[in-house]
Amino acid sequence: MHVLIIFGTVEGHTRKIARTLSSTVQSLGHQATVFDAGDLGDVDLDIADAVIVCAPVHMGAYPTAISHWLKIKAERLAGLPGAFVSVSLAAASPFPEEHAEIQKITAALFEQTGWKPLMVHQAAGALKYPQYDFLKRLLMKHIAYREGGPTDVTTDHEFTNWNALAAFAEGFVETCGTTTATTAA
Repeated sequence: MHVLIIFGTVEGHTRKIARTLSSTVQSLGHQATVFDAGDLGDVDLDIADAVIVCAPVHMGAYPTAISHWLKIKAERLAGLPGAFVSVSLAAASPFPEEHAEIQKITAALFEQTGWKPLMVHQAAGALKYPQYDFLKRLLMKHIAYREGGPTDVTTDHEFTNWNALAAFAEGFVETCGTTTATTAA
């Protein structure tokens, strides 16, 4: 099976997640090709047996490149097994209302684009303090403090559960194999 992994990123953490998904898919004996949504052009979806899309939430929305690509490819994507990995700090939050909010943002993306993936994973992102400008660093530190998170601004802080991400990828590949076997029969 050949899995296309499309990602959008703001600070680079979603790229790391996409590459990790690629490694997991390849470790299962399948091919994976990773594309940055900002550099896509017209990707040939005919080479894909399945698609995983990864996108971060920043300021309550996914990157425009992702939503635009999903919207123009929704009809073609409907014929492929798909998975979506939403990356956000809200996924690491101890507050249920933040989890509910990220679910709403994800549902709004699917409504806006018309894409309905088979599986969705909410992955916790990272605080990239050293990359932030002064105001963003101050704001993110305040939010982290309020939620009991790390406030050391001299280093990055990753919250991604890499084992859960790998299990999600494995489950998706298994589901695709089952879907393909059922369709062939």
